[in-house]
Amino acid sequence: MNRRNMIQLSVVSLGSVALGQDANKEETLPEEKDWRSLHPRVDWGVMALEHGYPGMIEKVEADDQGRIVATLANGTNVTVAEFDGPRTFEQRIESPFLSELLSDPYPRTISVPRWPVNFDPGRYRSDEFFKCVYGETEAEVGANLEKIDFCGHDVYFNKRNGAAEALKRVADSLVALLEETPSLQGHLDKLGGGFSWRPISGTNRLSSHSFAAAIDLNPKLGGYWKWSKGADLSDMTRREAYPAEIVEAFEREKFIWGGKWYHFDLMHFEYRPEFFV
Repeated sequence: MNRRNMIQLSVVSLGSVALGQDANKEETLPEEKDWRSLHPRVDWGVMALEHGYPGMIEKVEADDQGRIVATLANGTNVTVAEFDGPRTFEQRIESPFLSELLSDPYPRTISVPRWPVNFDPGRYRSDEFFKCVYGETEAEVGANLEKIDFCGHDVYFNKRNGAAEALKRVADSLVALLEETPSLQGHLDKLGGGFSWRPISGTNRLSSHSFAAAIDLNPKLGGYWKWSKGADLSDMTRREAYPAEIVEAFEREKFIWGGKWYHFDLMHFEYRPEFFV
């Protein structure tokens, strides 16, 4: 980001800050504070996105309604944060602010007794932001695709922002892994999905598959929360049974795993470099 584009905010009091772990803390700010000092989550969220997607955020400033707004490389303006009270999980899922994309930190381990309710690191996505990164339409994304030999399958992945190169490295790691542990082959015998411009089922939000930045492995060996009616979504059994070696091969290349969501999607791996800053 061009730091010269940052503006100074004249703010006396913002009351209850809506982001991060101090959401219930009253915070009074002196006048002429830089937007980056408003709250650590705003600073961290934007910095992580800058690192993960270089050149995508042109500037960040306040608008005349008191919101913090980012101008993206394609000229789109998106809200970074508002400070008018805590936001619900449903609001963050349906229309996340840019600083909320990293509201839940991505854990490197699953060694907990029960998965926390609604802890879904990476399920908060901004369609506007990812359109800027990967393509605004199905045709534009399609023009950015590269065919990859993924463990014997032709997979089309987005060339932008290093996504396709990262998936190639995952494929190389998995080929070596299968030579050592052939019993894992079943997870790669059939793929559940790659590039597909479509909304997430039951929503108007685009799937990460729309941007050719996600891949699903064998669905038969990867559970999905909507297929598990009546199941305890916090239960660790399925998560712990999924091969850690496969998860690690993806995570080394900055892919997140849907098994680390309360609303789990065990077959799903998604390129999200901002979580590996």
